[in-house]
Amino acid sequence: MTHPTHQLPAYAAGHLTGDDAAAVTAHLAGCPACATQARAWHATATAVHDTTKRVAPPSPGILTAIRRRLATTPGPAATRPVPTYRREIGTRPLHRALGILTRQRTLIRWPVWTLAAALIAGGAILAALAPTRHAAQILAMTVPLAAALAVAGACGTDNDPPAELAAALPTPPRVVLLARLTLVLTATVTAGLLATLALTALTPGGGAAGLVTAWFGPLVPLSATSFALSVLYRPSAGVTTALALWLARALSTGQTAPTGLSPAVLRLVDPLWTPGPAVLTAAAAVVATTFLLSPRLPRSRHARHIWR
Repeated sequence: MTHPTHQLPAYAAGHLTGDDAAAVTAHLAGCPACATQARAWHATATAVHDTTKRVAPPSPGILTAIRRRLATTPGPAATRPVPTYRREIGTRPLHRALGILTRQRTLIRWPVWTLAAALIAGGAILAALAPTRHAAQILAMTVPLAAALAVAGACGTDNDPPAELAAALPTPPRVVLLARLTLVLTATVTAGLLATLALTALTPGGGAAGLVTAWFGPLVPLSATSFALSVLYRPSAGVTTALALWLARALSTGQTAPTGLSPAVLRLVDPLWTPGPAVLTAAAAVVATTFLLSPRLPRSRHARHIWR
């Protein structure tokens, strides 16, 4: 049996006529389910009709008034121009670059800054409490890790809620990514320098230059690795790799007994914490390649990551 469900609203409203109305009437006589639906549609149509009758009709001149209002051109005092950027995009490049750089801080979530500050502050406290000969080693373990985790949290592909808006602006995506990386590394290095100066003031005899060299060297390759994995894949990959390299270095530092790490792992980890020209050049190449590939990658479909 075919039920005329789609015809019941028109039938209840009285819009169905002729053979169609007769067919529905015949069907309702033998189908209680459709008869119940027809009564519900009839009650609805009656309520709408009664409500419409109680509404006062509009004034005959209202349509004329609306047309006259739309046809009237407002004067200069009544118009509010839309604010636009009237300068050429290429003018004042330093001012525009500074604006892009400073605006990135509002797009980076607070856990990124909190974790980086906690790691650097904790490393500085441990270095102050430890013997002077271990201060450089402690800072070399904490400041680079803080930078790598901050880079992953700030530059990862899943960490850009306004990406659609940024894609519609004249600023290229590579410039936005460069600004974000610059801001994070500048803040991390500045915090490391302040921690180093404070540590030098509290522990006379320790050279600030030596301490800075100890942590700035490994910061470069570790941050480059975290940056590439976070941008080209996902932030969790950059965080996991940075923590794994840090743990491997921690297990291999100052140990005379076997640590269970293979010689191949040690050969990979040690140059990251004592980087030479080749390692630094490779880190720069990794960062440059990441910038070149980033706009060509499909947008990440991962909805969550560790910073959310």
